[in-house]
Amino acid sequence: GLRVPMGKSGSDAKPSVAISDLTLDRFEKLRWGELSGGLELSGVEVSSVARYAVPGIIPSGIIEPTVELEEGQLRLSALAVIDQFPGLPSIDEIVGLLPDTITIEMQGSIVPLNRDHVSLIVEKLWMAKIPIPSRLIPSILTGLGRRGARSLPRDALLIPKPPGIQSVLVSGGSLILLANPQTKETLLDRGY
Repeated sequence: GLRVPMGKSGSDAKPSVAISDLTLDRFEKLRWGELSGGLELSGVEVSSVARYAVPGIIPSGIIEPTVELEEGQLRLSALAVIDQFPGLPSIDEIVGLLPDTITIEMQGSIVPLNRDHVSLIVEKLWMAKIPIPSRLIPSILTGLGRRGARSLPRDALLIPKPPGIQSVLVSGGSLILLANPQTKETLLDRGY
């Protein structure tokens, strides 16, 4: 089958350093109060920042993280280099023969946690496209290097809030960052 090149529409944009830089510029404007309201980010913008601007937030051994946002849910997919994660439970029993790298996908909801963090409650997890039973999710997250306070639910990942950001929420297909508490009240009044 011939592969037909896809037209480059806005939604097909790939994560890039350029998008990451532009997103960070908008983020700085929000922090300095130059953007009223909040900052609305698409999945491609969040993916770009996660890949190129925030070293250390993604564990080594996780390649090409991609974030998709839809209907208030966050979906994270990435390649995991299996031998970088010796703590993973023996998923070969579920997945069959393991290649060196495996696609991991997670879907969940962002939930406020404390002043400096939100949590991503992982509701569904797939490894090599195979759905993982929810009772195994905590041990797989631990094997992938999940860290966090005792207050963090076992099926959740800790996500640091960017400095100066009060609230992080997913609304529809966007990640929304709010810099101060007053903004949130305004948005709630508008029915967000």
